[in-house]
Amino acid sequence: MSSKTLLRPVRPPTGRPSRVSLPDRIALRIGLALIVWSRRTRRQPHEIDPAAELRRHREEQARLAREAEWVILGAAMHMWR
Repeated sequence: MSSKTLLRPVRPPTGRPSRVSLPDRIALRIGLALIVWSRRTRRQPHEIDPAAELRRHREEQARLAREAEWVILGAAMHMWR
C-alpha cells in the first residue's frame, strides 16, 4: 500500500507558510462552528413510557423478592446443619 509521502519527496519548509485555499478555510470555519454548536445545545430527555416504567418496577420488585427468598432459604439451610 502506498501513500503520497512515499511517491513524492517531501519539500523542505520555506520561510513563508503556504496559503490555505478559501474552500478549505470555509470548511474549517463551518466545521468548528458545528462542533461548538453541538456542544452548546442541550439534549432533551427521552419521554418515559409509564407502562414500561411500571413493568420495569414490577420486574425489579419480583427480582428482589426472589433474591430475598434465596437468602432466607440459604440461612435456613445453614441453621439446619
